[in-house]
Order: sequence, then structure tokens, then C-alpha cells
Amino acid sequence: MISIRTCIGLCAISALVTSVVPAVQAAESSTVTVREAWARATPPGIRVGGGYVTVVNSGTQPDRLIGASSPLSDKTEIHASETTGGMARMRWLEKGLEIPAGKEVVLAPGGVHLMFMGLKQPIVKDEVVPVTLRFERAGEIAVELRAGPIGSLKSPGAISGGAGATHSH
Repeated sequence: MISIRTCIGLCAISALVTSVVPAVQAAESSTVTVREAWARATPPGIRVGGGYVTVVNSGTQPDRLIGASSPLSDKTEIHASETTGGMARMRWLEKGLEIPAGKEVVLAPGGVHLMFMGLKQPIVKDEVVPVTLRFERAGEIAVELRAGPIGSLKSPGAISGGAGATHSH
């Protein structure tokens, strides 16, 4: 005969397993891959920095990059650089960035990028910047951005001939 304590314990385990399984299945069914993740090193005293990634959506439905965060900054936003009448400016993409089905989207210097605001310390060449990207469908994806030189226009992987970091969900 099963005691009441054993029955309660089995019910609790059953509830826990049931609530965890959908999250695992959702992560396994996601089709977003993040690669070539990098950032630019920043000079001392500068409180903003840029991050760049290539996002690949191998699925049949579009996804949307809706946010990002990093312990290195107070705020991380998705921005687009624009030049109008010879004046360059940045614009926050309040609704995020669409990642079309079956396509890749490159976040690069001079275009769409991650903007680290309120840096808590400088981004140092060859160090890693941890970032969590938030997608509408794929959920959160943790990536590590390797820092290239100040002012670099290419990822450290491209500079050294390597492929850069890759992470998928």
C-alpha cells in the first residue's frame, strides 16, 4: 500500500515533469542559429558599444529578434544606423527585427546592430561579451560575442581566418 506522503511526492514529481517537457520541446523545435557573434572593443571611459551577429532562420515561419541583454551594460537595444543628407544617426528598432523564414540577417557595423548602453566596463579586445538574445518564437538564446579591435569592421573570426562563434536553438 502507498502512503499519503509517497502519493503526494509522486504527484509533485509528475506535475514538475509535465511542466518542464513543453519548454524542452519548444527549444528543440526552434530553427534559429546565431553565428559570427562579435563586438568592437571600446576605449576607456566610453559608455556605449556595438555588437554584431548573423541570425539564420532555417524554419518555415518568420521570427523576430525582439530584445537583448548583457550583464556588461545597463541596457542593450537593437538599433539601425542611417545616413540622411550626409548625417549619420542611429534609430532604436522598437518593434525588433524580423528574421524571415529560410533567410539570414546580418547585424553589422553601419547597419542594424546591438547597442550596449551604460557599459559598466570597457569592452576589451579578445575578451568575451555575454549576451542573451530574445526572439518572438525561438525564445532566449545565450551567445558570446568575441571582442575585435577598436573600430574594426570585421569579426575577429574573419580577421584571423576562423569561422567565429556559433550557437543554435
